Amino acid sequence: MTLCEFQNYRTLEKPNTKLDTNSIIAVLLFIFGLSLLGSRFVFSPGMEIRIPKVQNIDLRNTAGILNIGMNGLLMFDNRILKLEELGEEVSLFLSHKKFPETITLLVCIDQSVSFGWIIRVIDVLKSAGCQNIQIACDS
Repeated sequence: MTLCEFQNYRTLEKPNTKLDTNSIIAVLLFIFGLSLLGSRFVFSPGMEIRIPKVQNIDLRNTAGILNIGMNGLLMFDNRILKLEELGEEVSLFLSHKKFPETITLLVCIDQSVSFGWIIRVIDVLKSAGCQNIQIACDS
């Protein structure tokens, strides 16, 4: 039986001290994935509406002006009204006109008024018989 020569240079070589780029990329992707799972994405339902900006308002057919101020303050025909009183006042206003179906009501809205309040006011105006409504907002 012959003995093989012991090869110690294979077992006693220096370990590799270079950084492995694959492991660094794997760790960074792992951290990125955890940050995506931990973050909160908020998607609001609905769609974006772009309202055209008008420079001039045609006031020739406008017979009445309703102002909606801060905190939902309603002012029609130089009187401050509540939402419950608005329908009666608008229908009374339209009954005094010769052709109420052609009357346009201008609604001037303050920037701080909520959209839900505007919709409620427009519903009251429509139920009172106002068919033509123009909306103006000072930006």
